[in-house]
Formats: sequence, structure tokens, C-alpha cells
Amino acid sequence: MAALRGVTKTYDELIALRDVELDLPKGAVGLLGPNGAGKSTLFRLLLGLEIPDSGTVDVLGRAMPDHTLDVLARVGYMPEDDSLFPGLNGIEQVVHAAQLSGLSATDARSRAHQALDLCGLADARYRLGASYSLGMRQRLRLAMAMAHGPELLILDEPTAGLDPEGRQQMLDLVAEIAAAGVAVVLSTHVLPDVEAVCDHVVLLSRGQVGYNGTVAGFKSGTGSRWKIRVVGDAQNLASAVRAAGLECEVEGRSVVVSAPADAAAMLWSLCVGAGVGVRAFGPLEEDMGSAFVRHLRIDDPLRRQAGAQRQGAM
Repeated sequence: MAALRGVTKTYDELIALRDVELDLPKGAVGLLGPNGAGKSTLFRLLLGLEIPDSGTVDVLGRAMPDHTLDVLARVGYMPEDDSLFPGLNGIEQVVHAAQLSGLSATDARSRAHQALDLCGLADARYRLGASYSLGMRQRLRLAMAMAHGPELLILDEPTAGLDPEGRQQMLDLVAEIAAAGVAVVLSTHVLPDVEAVCDHVVLLSRGQVGYNGTVAGFKSGTGSRWKIRVVGDAQNLASAVRAAGLECEVEGRSVVVSAPADAAAMLWSLCVGAGVGVRAFGPLEEDMGSAFVRHLRIDDPLRRQAGAQRQGAM
């Protein structure tokens, strides 16, 4: 749905994106990254609001920003900030957004009613948007983003500030939209939201792509993770694991090892060789939060580059 090739974007001395190579596939894609990672800049490039310093950006097969108007007629965008038009009721908000996307007044009104029905706002369509609750305002902004029938929907923190019921309503809507064939890019700090509705993850870190692949791959890395709780000094086992060429972390009396799924016998031998007793031993099911931290620490592109330079100097 979108492709970036060698894209760099700077603001004065700040490098927001650095030589980014990225393909965004069809389906639902979760865009993750800490604050300042480059997510907002990526969105602005996809929407034609920024021009890269170098490299190319294609959206829906069109080069940006040369074809911005054509692309925006096929893209929906729900910003994080409240973006309602003052003084308009629900249906007027959506009609106006649809007309800005290129629909005629008649088509815009028809599509606006459909979008409000889908978003559960049929009974509130003639109320002022300013009177809506936070959850209703979020769903109204989603209706505004999709009323013109976009092929690609870009959502920036769509569940921010919502209570559990409102969050689930929003996620159900996003999942329904994606199931209907609309490509979705969802940026959020709520990691379980990505796991709930997305099948693909892109992680940005310091302006570069730290991960680009499936949700399952994001959680499991290149192999599996094993947690071994020991009786004795966990550092002894950690030293043996590292000597065997495996990465590990010590968490109190436990050692968490990155190793293939069939590594049980090898890991048990390492425990015996290290002279530690084993209290618990088994594969570790990683949640999204743990995977996020691990990728930022291990898969950070600048850290990998620094490690390669250190190895080259040895």
C-alpha cells in the first residue's frame, strides 16, 4: 500500500527519519515506537504534508508529494488531536470531511449517514459535535476519516483516553473496517491494541526501522525465549549461556535465554555444566510489552551498527 525508499527527513539538526526502507502491506499494520522515533514524520510524508530530504515515497502506487490530491482522495486520516469543526452537528462534521475529500454534496451526505451508522452514532447524528463524550468524539472522527470510502486508513492513537468499553468499541470498529478490505495503519502506545487488531508490526527507533514483520515474529524474535529459574547463582548459568553463543538476561534468580524452539536439551546441559540446580524450566510466552522493550534494546539499528563497528575493530 505504501513504500519508502532511502527516505531521510531532517528538521534543522534533528534527524527524524534516516535512510528508511519500508514497505507497508495490505491488512492492518501496527506502527510502534517511543516518542521521537519518527512516527509523526512518517505519517506526514504519507499524507504529502512533508517532502523528504532524500529518497522516494509512494502511496497507493503514486509518488508523493507530486500526486498528493489524488492520494488524499483515497486515504483517510484520523489525527490524535481533536479535529472537529466548531459549531457543526455530527452529520455536518462528516459531510464536510467527505466533501473535502472530493465527494459531491449528495454523495457526501449519503456516505456520512452510512459512516455514522457504522460507528454507532446514528442516534446522535443531529447533536452538536461539541456535546459528544470523548468516546463518541473518537468514533465521530473515525467516521469523518472513512466517509469517502478510503483504500488506506491512517489512525493516530485512536483509543487514547478511552475507558475500557470505549476502547473495545473502537477496536471492534477498526477490526471490522480491516476485515472489509481497507488497509489500516494504526499508531499507538497501547501495545495490546496492536495485538488485538493487527497482523503486521512496524517498529521505528531513532528514525530507523527496527522491526518490520508479523505480530507473531515481533513477539518471538528469531527463535524462542526460555526462562530458567535456578537454585544458586544465576550469573554462573548466564556466563555458560553466553559462552555458548546465546543471548540472555538475568532477572533475579532466573535467566531468560534467546534460543531455538528445540534447544531444551542443550540448555539443560548448560545448567548441568554451570553447576546450578533448576527450580523451573520452560519456554517463555512473550507479551507485546516485553517484545517492545527487547526490540528497542537489541534490535535498535544504531546499537546494531555500533556492535558491528566494535567487532570490526577487534
